[in-house]
Amino acid sequence: MKRLVFILTVSLVLCLTANLNAQDIYSPWTVSLSTNAINNPVLSAPNNLGRYKTWNWEAAGFKGAISRHITGKLSAEGSITLTGIKQNYKDIGQKFTLIGVDGLLKYNVSNSFTVNPYITLGAGITWVDTLDSTISANAGIGLNVWLTHNFGITGQSIYKHALDDYGISYFQHSIGLIFKFGGSDNDNDGIVNKEDNCPNVFGLVSLNGCPDSDNDGITDKDDNCPESPGTLNGCPDQDNDGVADIYDNCPDRIGDKNNKGCPLPDNDGDGVPNKYDKCPKVKGIINNAGCPEVKKEPQIATIINKPVLIYFELSKAEITTDGKKTLDKVAEYIKNSNFSSYEISGHTDNTSSSVTNLKLSLKRANTVRAYLVNKGIDIKLLKTKGFGEEFPIDKTNTEAGKQKNRRVEIIPLQ
Repeated sequence: MKRLVFILTVSLVLCLTANLNAQDIYSPWTVSLSTNAINNPVLSAPNNLGRYKTWNWEAAGFKGAISRHITGKLSAEGSITLTGIKQNYKDIGQKFTLIGVDGLLKYNVSNSFTVNPYITLGAGITWVDTLDSTISANAGIGLNVWLTHNFGITGQSIYKHALDDYGISYFQHSIGLIFKFGGSDNDNDGIVNKEDNCPNVFGLVSLNGCPDSDNDGITDKDDNCPESPGTLNGCPDQDNDGVADIYDNCPDRIGDKNNKGCPLPDNDGDGVPNKYDKCPKVKGIINNAGCPEVKKEPQIATIINKPVLIYFELSKAEITTDGKKTLDKVAEYIKNSNFSSYEISGHTDNTSSSVTNLKLSLKRANTVRAYLVNKGIDIKLLKTKGFGEEFPIDKTNTEAGKQKNRRVEIIPLQ
């Protein structure tokens, strides 16, 4: 028996020595050394019922274990137990050596850096003094509490059920020290140095080991304002103008990036800065680029005393919705009138060249004629002409004036 104990002890030491050289930066290996108590051996096989004391603890007894992370929350553990149990009758107090070799699979309920509870299942072999070896099915729970990245306290309670009639079934409770190998963690933040972007400063897992003092999601080393939460390189921007407050000369007013966060000059006070205002000296509206709102004059729906005017958008010859409504009324009028013909004359503003404007004015006139023909008017009654920019009805050269000049006139002829 002493020879067997010696062989098992040497094997454990050699196993630990070999595996310490196989660790990597993720520290997959742990070893532990624990004291343990054997509990409730009265649950043993019938021929051993009541033979051993209910509680047994040996001061010199120990359990040594080595564990290897496999994947995710799963790891494997091998352990050797060497302790003693006392007899309960016939030579009461006589002590027997108990040796156990177990293999377990452990599932970590949590992968916290400080507290790791787990459940475990496995099998083992137990020798009690001169008894033959007994195979057992094992199940239990455990807890690892890490005081630093590499060192902690471990506890485990496991039930070993003998599968042989002559075997002993018992609970084994252990508590001891656990060591993690394979990677160092200078700042004890749970991230090994080789994976830690800030290895000497305690940080957050979500930020690869770097701190974030103001909790704005930007690490202090990349944060221009590490003590004030913000979204612009970690700095606040209370007026939301895209210029961080520390660089904003007007932090409480929405401004322009090119003007150090202050509003651009707006001489006419219409809310459109001079830089973007097409009418910087006249108060206008934002939707019209700072120019006054263009109010279209009511389109003429009668032909008796003055021409009917159809207005067009800049550089376009398409009839607007309002223009179509007016032409529908004109078509009805022509059908019931006695005029021998009508002149349809097209006009433009002075935005483009005179040649371009002349072509555009004629195109507008022809578009109006085509619309009336489509409404049932004889094409022989309609004569078209294009005058370009030659006859403006508003010479102020303002946007409102130009709008009036972009027109087609329908004039009845005797």
